[in-house]
Amino acid sequence: MIDTISGFHIEPTNICTLKCSGCARTRFIEQWPQHWRNHSLDVDELLRFLDIDLTGKRIGLCGDYGDPIYHSDLIGFVKKLKARGATLSITTNGSYKTQQWWDELVDKLTSADNINFSVDGTPDNFTNYRINADWNSIRVGMEVVAKSSCNSSWKYIPFAFNQHDIDSVEKLSQSIGIKNFRVEPSDRFDERTQELIPDSLLLLGSRYIPHVEWKYNSLNSKVNPRCQSNKEHFITAEGYYSPCCYLADHRFYYKTPFGKNKHQYNIRQHTLSEILQQPQTVEFYQTLDQQSGCQYNCPATTG
Repeated sequence: MIDTISGFHIEPTNICTLKCSGCARTRFIEQWPQHWRNHSLDVDELLRFLDIDLTGKRIGLCGDYGDPIYHSDLIGFVKKLKARGATLSITTNGSYKTQQWWDELVDKLTSADNINFSVDGTPDNFTNYRINADWNSIRVGMEVVAKSSCNSSWKYIPFAFNQHDIDSVEKLSQSIGIKNFRVEPSDRFDERTQELIPDSLLLLGSRYIPHVEWKYNSLNSKVNPRCQSNKEHFITAEGYYSPCCYLADHRFYYKTPFGKNKHQYNIRQHTLSEILQQPQTVEFYQTLDQQSGCQYNCPATTG
């Protein structure tokens, strides 16, 4: 497996300024505030763990719980990953950073790298979901990135409150100079976010119906696991390995060997090669269709 790895998904920090209603971070803090701890990865420990050539590997900086731009030294983090030859894709809401900070960040990136801004709606309504976000500072970041050599994207999740604003927001993104505008329908609605579901099934992710069927009937046994692409290997902000970000969500994590036996997946104590060779890891990858978390998060769909 290690010889064919094409990428990673890394969570530099679990710190965020937002309180999105569907976010795992928001849910965890509301339910167990006494157990929440902020964590940020040490990039040198991460690079020791990644004991392979990173040249040309695509690394996504995002996460389940945090926004990468709130890592205390994301610019240094990026600089060291780039020095190892990685290609980066940074996903952020973009709030509360200065023009100087954005200038320093994009100076470390190239035309092969990408910054994705997650803003779901117009400047007037996107905070219906992205609670606590700040449009003025987001726009500053967008303008700096748009003028730089790296690629830029505006990622837009359709909700009930913004489903009719897609065209106008795409025009806004073009006026700012964002290179790509992407509508990314969500399939992760539940009783807490029911009122956010858009009217049209075309604006829902292809996994929405299988999710509902699995939740109430446990019907999904066939899976189409994203981890088979060999680019979803996930490192949490706390410093643990998981096959993907979906399974690192606390709602699934402790039902997997990666959560039950965390010490075996600590990046400070092991290398990537060692973890991927562990019998328990090998067995997990060989039995994906039997794992409940995989059945829910990666059901085979016809969409």
